[in-house]
Amino acid sequence: MGMRVRSCVWVIASALLFAACGGTDEAKRGVAEFRSRTAQKSYSEIYRMAGAELRQGTTEERFERFMSALERRLGAWQSADEPVWNVTRGTGGHLVRLTYQSQFANGPASEQFLWRIESGGPALLGYHVNSALLVTQ
Repeated sequence: MGMRVRSCVWVIASALLFAACGGTDEAKRGVAEFRSRTAQKSYSEIYRMAGAELRQGTTEERFERFMSALERRLGAWQSADEPVWNVTRGTGGHLVRLTYQSQFANGPASEQFLWRIESGGPALLGYHVNSALLVTQ
C-alpha cells in the first residue's frame, strides 16, 4: 500500500511540475527571435509583434529610441546564462517571466522578458534591462 501511495504522489507531483514549466520553451523561442530582430535593428517589427499591453504603454517611436539607446550603451548582445523563470496562469493568461544575466559588448546586464503564451506563440508584454552602463554621469 505504501508503494502505491508514493507512486500516486510521484505522478501528481510530476504533472504539477510539467504544468508549471509549460511555456518556458515558447518564451525562450520568443527571446531568440527578439535577439535576432535586435541584431538586425528591426525594433519596429518587435514593437508590432508585441502584446497590446506593451504597445499601450509606449509609442513605436519611443520604443525604437529606447532600443537604440540600449544598443549605444551596452553594445551588441553576446551571451547569457540559462534564465531564471517564473510561470503564472491566471485571469491575465499564461505568463512566463525569463530573467537572464547577459553579457553585452560593453559589459554585463540583467534582462527580464515577460511573455504571454498564446495559441500563435509568445507575445512580448515587457522588456526590462538593468546595468551600471545605463547610469548617466
